[in-house]
Amino acid sequence: MYNILRFEDVTSTNDVLKTMNAPCGTVAVAKRQSAGKGRNGRIFSSPEGGLYFSVVLEAQEVSDRLFIPIRAAAAVCAALSKHTECAIKWSNDILSKGKKICGILAESSGKSVVLGIGINLAAPQSYFTENGLSDASSVFALTGKMPDGEGIMNDILSRLAENAPKHEVMSYYRQNCITLGKRVRVIKESGEYTAKAVDLDESGRLVVLKDGGYITVNSGEVSIRA
Repeated sequence: MYNILRFEDVTSTNDVLKTMNAPCGTVAVAKRQSAGKGRNGRIFSSPEGGLYFSVVLEAQEVSDRLFIPIRAAAAVCAALSKHTECAIKWSNDILSKGKKICGILAESSGKSVVLGIGINLAAPQSYFTENGLSDASSVFALTGKMPDGEGIMNDILSRLAENAPKHEVMSYYRQNCITLGKRVRVIKESGEYTAKAVDLDESGRLVVLKDGGYITVNSGEVSIRA
């Protein structure tokens, strides 16, 4: 199902696969990233000891491409829940005990999506404190146990390959999404407002309630701060 390519150092595993024009099913795994990618063009370094990989997934329809980040967040949350308590912060951050331990980035490329996943596995809490990342942590820092990165990656890839029905994925996502039910700040170029996050639509976009009306929020257009 998957062709796994391994690297020591890369700019980002997403860049590797896009530069190669890699076919669906190709996975790039790296020990370190010098320019890992986050949402809204954020760049960050990824030290050794984490799990950094990307995979090319087929997505023929626009609706499928939009749904992949939701599917990925559910898969990662389920896999990491075997090692530490986990929750999803919309749209695709994975938190444990209130700390971010994983980020996910999906980039469309024709009829496919390059899905990048970065998981903090082994870094001590001091690493995050020293780098001004007080809201982040690692599985090891939170549990005192060193996780099996290869096993976690294989678990996630297996869950993605299962391609579970969307309604099942959405049900799991809703149950584990800590954003729902909270008041959030929606920040757009035109301004910002506060609203209550009440649901997700069929594509995984956030539905908020403001002044008695419902507004659908696209993660690529706004920032959400609970």
